[in-house]
Amino acid sequence: TLAVEPKVLLLDEPFGALDAKVRQELRRWLRRLHDEIKITSVFVTHDQEEALELANRIVVMNQGHIEQIGSAEEVYHHPANAFVYNFLGNVNLFHGRIENGRVFLGDTAVELENTHAHAHPETGKAILYVRPHLLEIVMKPNGKQTFPATVKSINPAGPQVKVELVAEWGDMVQVEIDHERYQALHLEPGANVFLRPKEQKLFVYSI
Repeated sequence: TLAVEPKVLLLDEPFGALDAKVRQELRRWLRRLHDEIKITSVFVTHDQEEALELANRIVVMNQGHIEQIGSAEEVYHHPANAFVYNFLGNVNLFHGRIENGRVFLGDTAVELENTHAHAHPETGKAILYVRPHLLEIVMKPNGKQTFPATVKSINPAGPQVKVELVAEWGDMVQVEIDHERYQALHLEPGANVFLRPKEQKLFVYSI
């Protein structure tokens, strides 16, 4: 394909049938190749990690419609809407309601810093999105940003410890913490703890 020196190269899920280790090696190879030959490629993938690692510019599509166009940093850290945020990586969804600019999860009021809360005009309902690595586990409440939860299971295998919890109002919550923090907390199933969002995005329900 490259021998004819095309202006644009279309790659339609070229690594889809390969195992994870080989996919990682080929992503690095393809990135180096692009840096050398300076060809424009359109790379189609359903693998979010693949897109974030390879692309200079990402187009997030949903049912044939473009949701957002931007750099990997822009679409990941500044998603245009709930679909983009949910699509690019793991995320916890907390179903709540908005009253007088404050978000309530169950009976717990959560103060949102740097977030403009606007309720749906008919329902007042909203969804709070928080990525697992952006939730902090603490043993005591720390201001209005914390809410109670109970540890359900712990998976310490891998670079991050994955903790599954149940929030006070019943939502399942996934949290990722480093091993040093895990050792300091002495977590075990059944422990009552508190969660504090380090960063969050708020989106209203669409009806």
